[in-house]
Amino acid sequence: MTKRLSIIAPILLTVTFTISGCNFFNKQTEQKEGQTQQEAKKDVKQTEQITDIKPLNIMTLQVTFAEPLSEEDVKVENLETIKKDFSFNHDLSIVNVPRLKIGAKSTYIVPVTIQKAGTNYTLRYKSGETTAFDASDELINISQAKQVTSDTFEIESFKDEGVTDYSNIIEAYKEARGDLSFQVNEENQDEKGKQYQVISSLRDRVVTLTAGNGEKIQANYVLFTQAADGRQAPKFRLPEGKALKSGMEYTVTADWAVLKNPRFTATEIAPLTIQSLESIDATSFQVTLDKDPGMELFAGRSIELQAEDGSTLQAQYRYSSRKGAVGIFDVKEETLKAGGTYKVLPINNWATADNVTLTAK
Repeated sequence: MTKRLSIIAPILLTVTFTISGCNFFNKQTEQKEGQTQQEAKKDVKQTEQITDIKPLNIMTLQVTFAEPLSEEDVKVENLETIKKDFSFNHDLSIVNVPRLKIGAKSTYIVPVTIQKAGTNYTLRYKSGETTAFDASDELINISQAKQVTSDTFEIESFKDEGVTDYSNIIEAYKEARGDLSFQVNEENQDEKGKQYQVISSLRDRVVTLTAGNGEKIQANYVLFTQAADGRQAPKFRLPEGKALKSGMEYTVTADWAVLKNPRFTATEIAPLTIQSLESIDATSFQVTLDKDPGMELFAGRSIELQAEDGSTLQAQYRYSSRKGAVGIFDVKEETLKAGGTYKVLPINNWATADNVTLTAK
């Protein structure tokens, strides 16, 4: 019996040591994994951490992050998700994606809804820490308002007067803007020390048009027109079916801008003239005007195509596709019938198309 115990004892000690050793190493592994997870979380939080917020004006923030944002975090296609990543208080929100400034490592122009004067806002990006900033009540200085079509007008500002569109100072548009692009520092001053106001994205912005008879009309920004044709002259359009009345004086006001010359008197302006249409493929075609309009007047326009059997389909202008007098339109939801002939009807009378047809490929 004693001999048997003497044999069992070492075995039990070995098993006990083995089990204890396993527990020891398991605890070490768990500790290392825990540390790794904590470090990973710390790295993510560091990346998402905001280091500085500067309200540039009533609708624009300049936000600096500890590290550059990822490509997915600045894609326009991801705008709805990106909006959720920026958590503000007091119902403030972003209206378009952040844009990296030329020459900056991680400083972005961030367009937001209108800030309320005297309000202390907070911003949290993803899982980062909350950062506070005081609202800006600075309005953008706009030089003048001018009618461009029967239902559209523009408001123009000038770089020479210390106002720049954000497209001139961000990396994303640097190549496309060419000589119009330039670099500003953290205070938005150029190399000569000239200070600039920054017009951020005008997506979803509106202005109010007040007629001489007291009628007030809300006009909506026309996408991709704020820095088209080398000018800072965004277009605003009246609601469908509305038109400017010839001889009537109008005054433009906005909660994000102050206009030096806010008035214009409407005149009769003939619609654009469509000269021809040429099919590209089953879902697109190009429209050629009788002359180059000299500015982006295709933007936001649609055309109805009427087939020989009376059925119709609609096509919409492809933003930023204009080259001189030619612009591309895309058919919405349907396709053109090969060999079919369509009558052309510009929607809302933005153009005439007398005796113009489209023959699909």
